Amino acid sequence: MLRAAACAGLIVFGAYGEVAVTGRVVDENGAPVAGARVVLRGGQPETEATAVSDIQGRFSLELGQPGRYQVRAERPGFFKLEGAPAELSEGSNEISVTLNHLRELAESLDVVYSAPSIDPAETNDRKQLDNLEVLAVPYPASQDVRSALPLFQGVVQDTRGQVHFNGGASDQVSYSLDEFNIADPVTGTLEARLNIDAVRSLELESGRFSAATGRGSSGALNLETGMGDDRFRFGATNFIPSVSTERGLALSKWTPRLTFSGPIKRSRAWFHNALDAFYDLDTIAELPRGQDRSRDLTGSNLSRLQLNLTPSTIFTGSYLINYIDRRNKGLSMLEPLEATVNRRQTLNMAAMRSQSYLSRGYLLEFGFAASRVVVRESPQGTRTYEITPAGRRGNYFVDLARLADRQQWLATVHFPALEGRGRHLLRIGADLQRSGFTQHTERHDYRVLRNDWTVAREVSFIGEGLLQKRNFETALYIQDAWTLREGLTAEIGLRLDWDQIVRNILVSPRIAVAWSPGAGSTKISAGFGIYNDALNLLTLSRHQDQSSITIFYPRTPQPPAPPVLMRFQADEHSLESPRARLYSLGLEQRLPGGFVGKLGYLRRVGIKGFTFVDPSEGLRQPRICYQLSNQRTQRYDALEFAVNRSFARQFHWMAGYTYSRARSNAVVEYSLENPVFSRQAPGRLEWDVPHRFLSWGWAPVPRPGRPAPIRSLLGELSVNYLLEARSGFPFSLVNEENFAVGPPNSRRLPNYFNLNLHFEKKFRFMNYMWAWRFGLNNLTNHGNPNVVNNNVDSPFFLTYGRGQQRAWNVRLRFLGRK
Repeated sequence: MLRAAACAGLIVFGAYGEVAVTGRVVDENGAPVAGARVVLRGGQPETEATAVSDIQGRFSLELGQPGRYQVRAERPGFFKLEGAPAELSEGSNEISVTLNHLRELAESLDVVYSAPSIDPAETNDRKQLDNLEVLAVPYPASQDVRSALPLFQGVVQDTRGQVHFNGGASDQVSYSLDEFNIADPVTGTLEARLNIDAVRSLELESGRFSAATGRGSSGALNLETGMGDDRFRFGATNFIPSVSTERGLALSKWTPRLTFSGPIKRSRAWFHNALDAFYDLDTIAELPRGQDRSRDLTGSNLSRLQLNLTPSTIFTGSYLINYIDRRNKGLSMLEPLEATVNRRQTLNMAAMRSQSYLSRGYLLEFGFAASRVVVRESPQGTRTYEITPAGRRGNYFVDLARLADRQQWLATVHFPALEGRGRHLLRIGADLQRSGFTQHTERHDYRVLRNDWTVAREVSFIGEGLLQKRNFETALYIQDAWTLREGLTAEIGLRLDWDQIVRNILVSPRIAVAWSPGAGSTKISAGFGIYNDALNLLTLSRHQDQSSITIFYPRTPQPPAPPVLMRFQADEHSLESPRARLYSLGLEQRLPGGFVGKLGYLRRVGIKGFTFVDPSEGLRQPRICYQLSNQRTQRYDALEFAVNRSFARQFHWMAGYTYSRARSNAVVEYSLENPVFSRQAPGRLEWDVPHRFLSWGWAPVPRPGRPAPIRSLLGELSVNYLLEARSGFPFSLVNEENFAVGPPNSRRLPNYFNLNLHFEKKFRFMNYMWAWRFGLNNLTNHGNPNVVNNNVDSPFFLTYGRGQQRAWNVRLRFLGRK
């Protein structure tokens, strides 16, 4: 059973006069909690009054008469306060409420899990996974925070491990860690690692996010991490390694995670440290012994501290370090050991932030973050890389070293509530970012072989391969949360962006409306906005890279055709920033039996996307020059249904279905690493998933009336599950000469089905609480292929390499003192 320290502290001060109540809601570290719903109920006859806390956590309400009342306070992401007594007298009364963030603890009082609710004032299409859900749901690769993201509807993870939000590419999302940009400075994707136990919540905004969010048209993801409190806490997970007997006894997996937190000075300063490591030995059954294993070794450490300089001034700081060492990356049935690469990557990120709560309701926020990323990727040797109808052989042909950095400055001013045809909550802010990278790339030759093992194409490279690019971005925004009347709210925002590469001022208006008629059991919402995508520095610097020289060999014993020189060009002064228009509708309804249903529609129309245009003369001209342009458009339509419910005070369940379509007029990605020759064409995007059903949850296992040993065994036992069924990802076809065959992404992998079923037993040992989870991943042992031979001329055409087989999963967690 989940346990926690007191979920709320309540202090009441009174004075004679009219019955007026003011108060403040704060968290366990004294930081104000905005948007908390506070309800007072009591008196004779019984009355009820409701208020919502503002940005400083303050609220006020009036009651008809003095007396004894009960206080209820709740906000998503916090334990619910319910039934706290308050004696209110005539006159002014002041209440102080403390809410604790949701997390798993091992203490003396039962917690109350906040049931799903409808917030009538929430206009954003916001989805949230809290700490309990992230730790309870048995998703695959649960040591990686990216693996938890597909628990959101609208998010899928492709066969390379990259996540895609609402039909967009991985770099079309605004990723932030505690509101600072955590995306890779060069590629714009999410590469950072951190201890999953340190995550307080994952918050995703999809269709109606405010002007304060950074660049990213397909969504905004914020990873909020935890902080210590006035008690020292220690936690450990998976500190016992796993052993595999597949093709010999070996240490197969070890994913230890350690957290330590507590006070530096009680009620004033706290720290939180989260360390994790990951060792994985992966075996590919289709490869011969001794050449069938890849190894991953990664680690991260996140250190955070908070100092309350005064009750109204809060300072926080953090430092994240990552280390990644992947040996034989890319190993599969088509990529043998010799064709893989070794990748090393380090990330260092430091951030600091101050919040000052001033008189009259003003809030000033300032922040600074700096990050540095080093990447080294090297092949196994310099043997010529060969692409054959049966797969690959030789050594991969790309050797690169990259150094990237970013500095970010944030400033925000929140104004006190203003009255004028309703209530206005206004904020203005600025976001400045400076980023850049240097990359040196060396490539050796590769060849394409036919079925008869004759050479169809030979490619070599010329040029230095030195890429450099820097960018400075500025953003100014203003956002107004306007409550026109009870149950009707509008958020209107305007964002101005400028960068030193495109040098155009981008104006992005955004509006969202929420209407909740009646008693708040129904909410209808809608929104429209223009959103900008971040500039991909790697794409913008491709013209600085090497050029390729291709020689095509005919089948007959004739001299080869003249060499073909291929290079990339970009005129930055003629480019514009990629943008998108988002339209969204939503309906939320409280259903019988404590269920909450949600229906949503999202349309994203991307325009002016970057793409390299192929030459109109054809692909076998003496010189091929791919010109960077803004000719790419994207279209994503999605209809979502979801039902969720909390029960038994501590358990949760959800189920949802998404129908979607992701299309583009330019599907082919041209690069020196892509050996496929193809004309640009429209089609499905590689992550298009028309049908997806997702369900997850956890519940207590019922205890029989007898006998007593079985009741004891099943006590504190829960069943946890994850069910996902979806369409397979699209893929393209090629012939033996590696020329595209037919429309791009015209085929699909087989449908995907996965059921993970686990049981978790919490028990006491040596005066400490422990949790032991065991179960099966891919219970039905579906193949779920993630790789395919797509060569139409190959004798192994449409041979699939299966995904994870049915596997036992065991997790042991140390939760702390009872």
